[in-house]
Amino acid sequence: MSSPVPESRIDVRRVDLVPLRRRHVRQVMRIEAQVYPRPWSSALFLQEIVRRTDRIYLAARYDGTVVGYGGVITSGLEAHITTIAVDPVYHRQRIGTKLMLGLVDASIAKGGQTLSLEVRRSNYAAQSMYESFGFRPVGLRPGYYAETREDAIVMWVDQIDTPQYAATLNRLRKSLEMPPGGEERSGSRRELTDEW
Repeated sequence: MSSPVPESRIDVRRVDLVPLRRRHVRQVMRIEAQVYPRPWSSALFLQEIVRRTDRIYLAARYDGTVVGYGGVITSGLEAHITTIAVDPVYHRQRIGTKLMLGLVDASIAKGGQTLSLEVRRSNYAAQSMYESFGFRPVGLRPGYYAETREDAIVMWVDQIDTPQYAATLNRLRKSLEMPPGGEERSGSRRELTDEW
């Protein structure tokens, strides 16, 4: 199933986040193959989504089509983003921000106080989006991405369960309430961060 090509910017307010289920995996695999040089297998996704006690996977759907997905693993007070991707046809439309909000909310609901992830050293757009969520670089994993031997930057955010962090999340949520074209575009941080 191919993605419909949007005629103009979509309204991210019409993107629904739903628990990722078996019926979504075929569409997830289509996106996975487009965005990752070494995609996860459908079997791995199916194994992950049944582990509901310590994993949360979300699908972003627009007009019934999966346009993005993300996952987080939780362990006590810590949570770790395992994957996040948006169909390239829908890049720069704030879907990644919406997915991150859903994953952070899920982490907090599971008792998380800290959140971590890895990101390619060359993926400046994703790093910028993560920084808008308060993530900061805390380490480097040399050669982490085996297919390219590219380094991963480890990013971390603390105290995600505090009122101060809730204010950050509310600011990001408010940015999603703007209609398409309602934000500053030329050279804006949003344009750089929402490739995801």
